[in-house]
Amino acid sequence: MANIRALAMRHIGRPVVVHSVYGVHRGVLHHVDQNGMYLRLYQGGGRTVSASEKLSVKTLDSVGGKNVDAEEVFWPLFFIPFAAALALSPWAWGWGWGPYW
Repeated sequence: MANIRALAMRHIGRPVVVHSVYGVHRGVLHHVDQNGMYLRLYQGGGRTVSASEKLSVKTLDSVGGKNVDAEEVFWPLFFIPFAAALALSPWAWGWGWGPYW
């Protein structure tokens, strides 16, 4: 068990695939101790890439909007708080190297 623990500790903070008696689990390895491994699971969902259905997307000019009155809009001050929250989010969730308890 010590060899497996030493191998697993090298992968802390990385995406891993764990095969256990309960099935296959995909996620980010969060912590390793004497009781086992703690995994932050990936949430499944979304659309598969190999879907055979075509997307039904229609743009305004293809539907019949010949006189489309559109202009470019740019609001940089609106996105600054979201950029700051996105930049600080990896530290809030414990990604990377840090104090694991």
